Amino acid sequence: MIVLNSYENHLLARFEKFYKKKNIITFYFFMHSLHFIQLLDVGCFNILKRLYGWRFEDLIKTYINHIIKIEFFIEFKAAHLNTMTS
Repeated sequence: MIVLNSYENHLLARFEKFYKKKNIITFYFFMHSLHFIQLLDVGCFNILKRLYGWRFEDLIKTYINHIIKIEFFIEFKAAHLNTMTS
């Protein structure tokens, strides 16, 4: 899924073909109207980003500086659950 504003380059047929080929769902907002969803960025996603960062700081403190996808998803899921259920 991708959220786009109505910027004219996003509306080109070439992009539409790409999105359709890759099974990407597109949502278009009117130009200059994305400020309505900014509350999600401040209220939810900012907290999620902070919790996620703290979880990885703990890993770095234990000298783990490379993670694989499974570790990423485990840490992200824990941060997501803490954010969305708090």
